[in-house]
Amino acid sequence: MHCNTDMATAHVKLDITFPSGETVTAGINIRPYAREVLMEANKHFEVIIFTASHQCYADRVLDFLDPHRSLIHHRLYRDNCVYVNGVYIKDLRILTNRLMQDLIIVDNNAYSFGYQVDNGIPIISWYKDMNDRELYNLIDYIKVLSLAKDIRLAYRPTFRLHSFYEDFIKDYGSMLTETHS
Repeated sequence: MHCNTDMATAHVKLDITFPSGETVTAGINIRPYAREVLMEANKHFEVIIFTASHQCYADRVLDFLDPHRSLIHHRLYRDNCVYVNGVYIKDLRILTNRLMQDLIIVDNNAYSFGYQVDNGIPIISWYKDMNDRELYNLIDYIKVLSLAKDIRLAYRPTFRLHSFYEDFIKDYGSMLTETHS
């Protein structure tokens, strides 16, 4: 989803009521294949939306996306995040009755899953491109991960985030040294 400031091009307009009582109309664009990826994930996993958005906004958007509450099992919001150095981190340890080996977090901000980098699937940010296929491509990957005994081990060779820094230094370290000499 993306909050769109241009109401003329918004896919849907939702009234959001803030805790202060103020109501605003927000234009929302829905990423292609959003419902489809939720439907596929729901076949293999318990789906928990963990957002850094405020609950009043997130609930309106999620209620639109899943009006029968059949695709999303639980919701976590900004208040459930850890605020560190100006960013909201989604610490999966909040899910106390689940095993880390079974958890996946998909986010366009890699710092969002910084505490559990081996559980995170980075995804490209989206704003309005209706030809976008990121979520469509994620559907097949979800199927593969559903077969893994430990998602982290299946995930590591694909994204290599656990060793990103070491790989970067190995591949580009000599270039960094040359520019500083």
